[in-house]
Amino acid sequence: MERAPRPGWHGIPPSRDRFVSPESLPEPTEGVHWTTEKAPPVWAELAYPESVVQTVKGFAMAWTRELVQVQWVEYSMAREAWVASDKVRRRKLEDRRPHE
Repeated sequence: MERAPRPGWHGIPPSRDRFVSPESLPEPTEGVHWTTEKAPPVWAELAYPESVVQTVKGFAMAWTRELVQVQWVEYSMAREAWVASDKVRRRKLEDRRPHE
């Protein structure tokens, strides 16, 4: 009996030592609102060395008027960076609950 190919990752997962941190702004010292409920889902544009920009799917863990602390998963690890608030926009999560 022949099996259908399995979806998902095939092969060796990428090495964590290839991670390059995006540019992170300094953590603010006052006026920070930390999430106490579910963190809002966001899209964030992260700036990397050599003028590379990458949009990531993450969550806003804290924010001020000017900055947002974004958390995302890259190379199987949670990553965090403070980015300018104009580089972050809300995203909508799909409702994955079964229909009632």
